[in-house]
Amino acid sequence: MNLTTIIVGVDLSVPSEQAVDRAAALAQLHKARLLLVHGQADDAPLDHPDNAMLEQLGEVSAAVRAEEAKRLGDRVAQLASRGLDVELASRTGAPGEVVAQIAAERHAELIVVGTHGHTGISRFLLGSVATAVLRHAPCDVLVSRGTSGPSPFLRPLVATDFSPTATRALRNAADLTAPGAAIEVVHAWQLPAGSWGATLLGQARFPWSTVRDAVLSGAKAQADKLVAGHTELGHPLHVELVQGPPASVITHAAEKGGHDLIAIGTHGLKGFRRLLLGSVAESVIRHAPCSVLVAHGEHAGDTAKFKKT
Repeated sequence: MNLTTIIVGVDLSVPSEQAVDRAAALAQLHKARLLLVHGQADDAPLDHPDNAMLEQLGEVSAAVRAEEAKRLGDRVAQLASRGLDVELASRTGAPGEVVAQIAAERHAELIVVGTHGHTGISRFLLGSVATAVLRHAPCDVLVSRGTSGPSPFLRPLVATDFSPTATRALRNAADLTAPGAAIEVVHAWQLPAGSWGATLLGQARFPWSTVRDAVLSGAKAQADKLVAGHTELGHPLHVELVQGPPASVITHAAEKGGHDLIAIGTHGLKGFRRLLLGSVAESVIRHAPCSVLVAHGEHAGDTAKFKKT
């Protein structure tokens, strides 16, 4: 992934500011343009308004927008003082849709968006902006969760099923990772459907262990091929094969390993099919203890600038 333009959604909240910090670190790494996008929702209509009420609300709205403009301008100036190529774009409309629209117009390769979810049940609360961006984005989306330092990611975890989309997630995660840092890869394997019934028949009648050994042998061969085929990434790769449901395996591995990024692929395409992130990706995004890179399939939006995997 050749990062030339990074979009980050801003609303001046704490998660938004943390997302800006992460996006700025990535922009510095790639010498990419950083575009802060601020979507302003239309003022809600009122039932039976009177002139005095409209005047008061107009004054409040104008004051709020003036303060937002000042603070956003200060943020842009602060980033520019660090040598970043940065600009601000504001547009009226639903914030999540505005971010996705501008990303498409500017041919961005990455969108960064903050979320309020940290731990426990609050991980379910992605927020409407993050959800809208994930569903409509024409490019990869980084859901920034938790605090972020002035550097790229240091302990990434890539989920793989050895598909082309998973390979794309690996390559793009490498671009968001500090030079030379190791990348952990996890593959969740399961026995074929119906294998559980073999235990009822007994090992003598149906040696189910041979099925398990065959599944593991195949996964190990694919893991070895993955490592051997990506030496050019410049990051040591280590693949772990873990039995269990993919979403649970991925989030548990991220917690256990203290990872700061999970990268996962999704097959979402254009239009209505963008809503279909896939059950594994959806669950990982909502339950992850850290930031999540959602690598869209190569047909999501305009992929002219993406490297082919």
